Amino acid sequence: MLNINAPAKLNLYLKVLSKRSDGYHEIKTLFERIDLCDTITVKLTDKNHVIRCNDPRVPTDKQGLIGRTVARFVEAAGYGSYFDINISKKIPVAAGLGGGSSDAAAVLKGLNEITEKPLKKEKLIEIGRELGADLPFFINDYSFAYGKGRGDEIERGETSIEIAHILVNPPFEIHTGDIYSKVSAFSLTNTKGIDKMFNAFLKENDINAIAENICNDLQPIVLQEFSLLQKVFVELKKAGAKGTLLSGSGPAIFGIFDKDVIKKAKKYLKTVFPLKEQWEVYDVYTY
Repeated sequence: MLNINAPAKLNLYLKVLSKRSDGYHEIKTLFERIDLCDTITVKLTDKNHVIRCNDPRVPTDKQGLIGRTVARFVEAAGYGSYFDINISKKIPVAAGLGGGSSDAAAVLKGLNEITEKPLKKEKLIEIGRELGADLPFFINDYSFAYGKGRGDEIERGETSIEIAHILVNPPFEIHTGDIYSKVSAFSLTNTKGIDKMFNAFLKENDINAIAENICNDLQPIVLQEFSLLQKVFVELKKAGAKGTLLSGSGPAIFGIFDKDVIKKAKKYLKTVFPLKEQWEVYDVYTY
């Protein structure tokens, strides 16, 4: 039996460049893995694949992402056995944190591990790319990585930096496709030099410069639809955030903090966004 961590991600910048012929958008992004993790357990079983999850919103049938991941692995590896997969969720669902993609990437790696690695990493990435744009990032196991294309062309971000965040997730979900469908030609941006700029910040371990320059082209669209989220940005700043940003297509919002204020800030934010109203407040770090 294998236990695998499936970490969430944040996007430190997300630039939308153009609409592609395959229906996706061409983007540039900087991913950061964080230590908010789901736990995946994989074991071999005698008959039929079994997929379980402690969150009923996660599909466990053949048509769901994990079901399709298992099918593609079996097809590619030519493996005749069956798998028992259990997903213990901590990453909020449909929050812009990549939880579903991370789970699928962890399952893919876990199945390969438990069957004595019939597939090379390049093949896993190829399968991952078919299943979802964020999977190649999670398969690569990088703490920071630049994403191009659909976000599936990955290049490692060289750094030893560890960033402290507080993450606030509201009591509703947002589906990525809904937000991207509202991207218009007016919101497409010029990204000249953004990769080089962030590359320098990472190499210099310059958290302040990162915090001042984080940006997300989807944020204005999401705030127009969900004006309630404006309050999260205000309160994160009030709690001491150096920079604040929507992650991915949201609705989770994060702040970058100095480590010595994070406990006090989290305590304050939990009073403003209480669990009894189904808000979630996490302190998280680079994974």
